[in-house]
Amino acid sequence: MIEQLRSHWQRLLGAERSDHAEGAPEERLQRAAAALIMEVCRADFQLHEQELESLRTSLIDLFRLDTETADAMLEIAREESDELISIHPMVREVNAAFDADQKAAIMRALWRAAWANRELHKRQEAVIRHLADLLYVPHATFIRTKHEVLNNAAEPH
Repeated sequence: MIEQLRSHWQRLLGAERSDHAEGAPEERLQRAAAALIMEVCRADFQLHEQELESLRTSLIDLFRLDTETADAMLEIAREESDELISIHPMVREVNAAFDADQKAAIMRALWRAAWANRELHKRQEAVIRHLADLLYVPHATFIRTKHEVLNNAAEPH
């Protein structure tokens, strides 16, 4: 029993420090991005199927994943978000690996997840604003990506 608790705590503490996180750097980055998007999905205390589909699509677009890998990453994100203590290790992963254009792509993914059910909850917007600050995304990019997503969703296809 003590070994199980020790193992559990080591895993939780390891998740909080990205330099000790498991997996290859690319996989850690994918998990970090998925976790950040999942935080937006869960910010309104509801998890809609449309938001999960948006997250899955974003993972495919951002990392050129096949559907099977994206589905697996989505499941990992769902499981890990229940145990997430802090978003800062994920933010560090993204800040270390992404340039300004890639961060703008993450911002679009965050907005798409929040808008997936066609209801932008104030908590979701607050989480996106907070993540934009942590990711050093300029306010202009924050606003531009929001308008891109909301305007594209409003246009008939």
